[in-house]
Amino acid sequence: MKKLVFTLMLAVGMMATGFSQNDKVKEKAQEKVEELNSEIVAGDASLALNEEQREKIYDLQVKRIMETRKLKKDGADKKEMKEANKKYMQQIFKEVLTKEQMKARKAGKDDSED
Repeated sequence: MKKLVFTLMLAVGMMATGFSQNDKVKEKAQEKVEELNSEIVAGDASLALNEEQREKIYDLQVKRIMETRKLKKDGADKKEMKEANKKYMQQIFKEVLTKEQMKARKAGKDDSED
């Protein structure tokens, strides 16, 4: 009986840890979406991300974060990490954002660096 109770407690503890890590990933992905949107809005407020773009970028950011964490856990080097990040960022910039949004992002980013 003690073993069963211990096993159940261990399982519940592991699930709670998994959920909290997942929440951190979601929070970080949402921050990245908002950061990108604010860069675009700084360049041209009329080109802000629409809801569909936000969802796509959010999903790609979650995948990017999960993959880089897995790579890091598996002992990947910086080059592999950079390639994984590059893959997802290219998808965001080439498949989700419009050319106008890219120009606005660049302008907004350049203005914020001055």
